[in-house]
Amino acid sequence: MVRVLEKYGDYPKMFSLVFDNAKSASNKPVNITWEAFDVVHEQAYPQDLAKFDAIVITGSSASAYEDVPWIVKLVDFVKSVLVQQKPKMLGICFGHQIIARAAGGVVAKNSNGWERLNQVHQDQVSVLPAGFHSLATTAPHTPIHALISDNGQCLTIQGHPEFNRDTVRILLGLRAEAGVIAKDFAQEQINKLDQEGPDMEDVWLVQHFLDFLLGDLVLQDTEDSVTADTGNPHGPNIKIGND
Repeated sequence: MVRVLEKYGDYPKMFSLVFDNAKSASNKPVNITWEAFDVVHEQAYPQDLAKFDAIVITGSSASAYEDVPWIVKLVDFVKSVLVQQKPKMLGICFGHQIIARAAGGVVAKNSNGWERLNQVHQDQVSVLPAGFHSLATTAPHTPIHALISDNGQCLTIQGHPEFNRDTVRILLGLRAEAGVIAKDFAQEQINKLDQEGPDMEDVWLVQHFLDFLLGDLVLQDTEDSVTADTGNPHGPNIKIGND
């Protein structure tokens, strides 16, 4: 990840950029501020959740099903936020899996192997937690690719909307060099990247994240719709804790 850090910055910088781009694209007069917490090495967490409108749990090279101390602590923290039913939570890749695990779902290594969708992953949410709906799929490879909670508190996705095309190319190369993924698979995916648009940051998706946080997102299902309500009558300020 050193090459990615040197070129594009860390997760807080990438998320801040894609959210700013989404805000500009949607013309939403919203102020977004970020506060980052290192839950791995510092095991730092927000002390006053009332200060935040949302928490973003980012990706990680770790597996969300592992029982190492920092992951167990993170799962317990997410459980406590779920019990309080606020603030809202966004989960990205590892964060998607952590929220599903904390809610009672099952996370496991995908028997279908690696998959690239604006990221590369081999773990998945294999069992949907109670109180959640699946929003997206790449079945038969990864049946559960995005989730929303029935109470409108959580929205999660397996992909990385903050990654641009070059970031994905770098990560594919590094993982192939390290023997984490097969070199032929990496090259195949790099070739596909060259056929895709110049900007892979999913501004469209993050626009919907903003709608979700502001209470403007309505998802139509076969039977019902889910409306996300921020409960803030004074409007557009979002302070996000980035775990």
